[in-house]
This record gives sequence, structure tokens and C-alpha cells, in this order.
Amino acid sequence: MAAEGQTQSSILVCQVRSAKSEHKMDETNFLLRTKNFPSPSKVVYLGNVTSTLISLLENPETPIFTVPPSYNEQKWTLETTSGQLKVTISSDSYWGFGLFNSGYLNIITLEGPIHLRSRVVYDLTSALPYKPWEFKHLSSAHKWIKRNFPEVDEKKNQHTWSELIDYSNRRFNEIIQVMKSALEKVSRKVKLTDSNEFWNKEKARVSLAAVEFDLELARGALADNNAPAVERAIARIEASLIEADPETGVHDNEYNDDLQKDSIVISEITIEEKVSVTKDLDSINQIDSVTQNEDIPLIDLTIGSEQE
Repeated sequence: MAAEGQTQSSILVCQVRSAKSEHKMDETNFLLRTKNFPSPSKVVYLGNVTSTLISLLENPETPIFTVPPSYNEQKWTLETTSGQLKVTISSDSYWGFGLFNSGYLNIITLEGPIHLRSRVVYDLTSALPYKPWEFKHLSSAHKWIKRNFPEVDEKKNQHTWSELIDYSNRRFNEIIQVMKSALEKVSRKVKLTDSNEFWNKEKARVSLAAVEFDLELARGALADNNAPAVERAIARIEASLIEADPETGVHDNEYNDDLQKDSIVISEITIEEKVSVTKDLDSINQIDSVTQNEDIPLIDLTIGSEQE
């Protein structure tokens, strides 16, 4: 259950707040489909947690039901893969005989590198308007978890969620600190360099001011748990630093291949297990991001909100 690199999986139990009949299961291949799927199919209620989580995955495989819904359209198990991350989600009722949305929970099993598990949990908790580990019917949830997952209790469950969220927060903070150090390094170089035919000192100062502004935006976005906004700010910072650096910035429509060799590449840094972000800016580690080798059919789960 630990979030750090000792284990490659995490189990999380969470409260489902709403569900609508927006999806179907292809009865031939047991694949998740949209509600307008024309072939033989069965209605399935995904619930707000599952639909949100799948929409956050990068190029996921079409989810397949390993336990299809029967008479209870909100009781099922599905799985999908997104790069190195495998996601298995089960839906079950734990209160009220399955008659109410608030009586359902999801069991999410994430298998893969810690940086991928932590990031999807970070984005999921940011997207949901409530804390998913807080149950509406606590006593019934406690009994269900004790019966089905005796190794997990409410405190351990919340701790697992918190560990994964904190892991992403720490790594984003480290990247922001790398940007701050990069700004200081480039600022010193700008101060000691005079304008020339390839580089303009005043324009460089404007770029450095943009870096300072985007650093504040990145910190604010991180405080709001807005990972995409943090990444956009970091990408802008990278571009501004390259432009400001006397060794890489070209401001007069001149291009020199040799000037690119020492550029600071930050946008390729992602959160990855056991990678320490160095503050020696001449040897910044570039952490490989997950790539996809083939086109994968997508399920559009962003259409419509999951509300009661």
C-alpha cells in the first residue's frame, strides 16, 4: 500500500457520488462503449469517479469488463491500460441495497511506476469536488471494507491517497526549485554579458521578468493542485530561459546550431521514481516520459457531467 518505490501497486477505495446511464457494454466483446453504440449492448452506470479517472488517462486502451454488469447495472469490474499504468476498477454497493448513488463505492487498483500512479491520483482528487476517501455512510463502508479488504481500514485507505498526492506535490516543488535556480544562473550570465549581433541584453531582461512571473503562477497552480497549469508555466519558463541565456538566445533572426548545445531542457522532466532533480544546472537530468507506440481507440468520457 505504500506510495514509494517499494511496491508497484496501490489499492484505493473511494465514494461514488453520482451515476447516470451514459455508457454501455458491448455484449460481444465486453468493451466499454458510449450510450449510442448501435450493436447489442447493455447499459452500465460508471459513476462519477470512474468516468473522471478514465478521462484523465493518456491514450488508454478501450476499457474491458472482466466482471460485466448483470441485473445491477452499477456492479461490475473493468480494466484498462495507459502506457505502463494498468488500472482496474470495481464498483459495488455498500449501503441501501444498491438503490442509491450514495451507497456505491469504487475499488481502484493501480499497477505501474510510482510517478504514473501518483499523477493520476493527483489529477483525480483535483477534478472531484469532494474528498473521495470520505464515505457518506461511514459505518456501512467500514463493514464492507472489513469484509472484502480486511488488510485495509479507513485510516490506511486515506493514508494511501495522501501518500500518492504528496509524492506528486514534492516532485512538482523540486521542478519549481530547479527553475528558480536556473533563473538565478541565467540572470548572472545576463548581467555579465554585453549585447551582440545575436543577443540583446534588454530583451533578455524582459524574458527574465517573464520567468519570475511564471514562477509565481506555477507556485499558485501547485497550491491549487492544478498540475496542468503548473506544467504550462514550466514550459513557458523553459522557453524564456533559453531566449534570455546569452549562449542560447537568438533575438535578431540569426541561427547558430552550436548555440543549442547547452540549452536547458525542462519541459521533458516528469515525475519519475527514484530520480533526483539536481541543482547542478549543467547536468540537469531529463526524465523519460511515457510514450505510446500505437494509436489506441479512445472512449470520450468528457461529454456531460456525472451528476444525479
